[in-house]
Amino acid sequence: MARYPSGGTLALWLLTVIAAGLLACGSSSDGLDDALVLVVSSDLAVGKERVLVSAIDAENRSLVTDQPTDLAFVAPGGTLSEEVPGRFIWAIPDVRGMWVAEVEFDRPGTWTFRMRTGDDRVIEGAPFSVSPEPRTVGVGERAPLSDSKTLPGTPLESLTTDPAPDLRLYRTAIAQAVGSGRPSVIVFSTPAFCTSGTCGPVLDVTKPLIEVYPEVNWIHVEVYESLDASSPDGLELARAVVEWGLPNEPWTFVVDGAGIVTHRFEGVLDRAELEAAVDRVTS
Repeated sequence: MARYPSGGTLALWLLTVIAAGLLACGSSSDGLDDALVLVVSSDLAVGKERVLVSAIDAENRSLVTDQPTDLAFVAPGGTLSEEVPGRFIWAIPDVRGMWVAEVEFDRPGTWTFRMRTGDDRVIEGAPFSVSPEPRTVGVGERAPLSDSKTLPGTPLESLTTDPAPDLRLYRTAIAQAVGSGRPSVIVFSTPAFCTSGTCGPVLDVTKPLIEVYPEVNWIHVEVYESLDASSPDGLELARAVVEWGLPNEPWTFVVDGAGIVTHRFEGVLDRAELEAAVDRVTS
């Protein structure tokens, strides 16, 4: 997932953790014993959160393994939580994936975690931070009434870098959708400038569901303006991205008919996750 400004955040974090001696020892066919296992979710706060966990090797390459796992989280002060299942999802099919888990954080501070694999290996994860409050719009909060750009007032090429855009994602502004009394799904992503390569796949998950849930407002917001810039250095964040407090991309939000955020997904997600969230606001 790219952060603003985009760059080597993950690589720098990898080097820091390696220097601290947090790489596991040993070897295995799936590479997990020699991997750095870390939480890649960047905006975790006290309360129930969706946590993404990734495994990367010493060259900062994502491991491709759908090994089933359980995750136990250690709070500041050393309190160990009960294990929760980590469900593997593909970010890019057969290329890159992560584990996703629902975790309840009862206090802010520096947490750690342990991964238990299906063959009962225990791998120590890198530390990560939990904040008192989320930086982005949180679950239970009212969705900002952003006046995002739409067709036909703005040309399609200025609205998206998706090479195969679905025009239905660009007909409704966020403010209009949130105030419509109907549920909404809002995706912030930038397929052309996404350094993680997951922005396109998030849209690929979203598009087939437009037909399944015609009662929902479906919106894609390109993260950047000035899409004709010759390099990422010339890009300017879209106003809606700033108003929603997004520290990186992609992000997907599900909003109910009352304009309240019911689910938020940082980074990669799969169809099952998104469908379950949309079912909650349409049933």
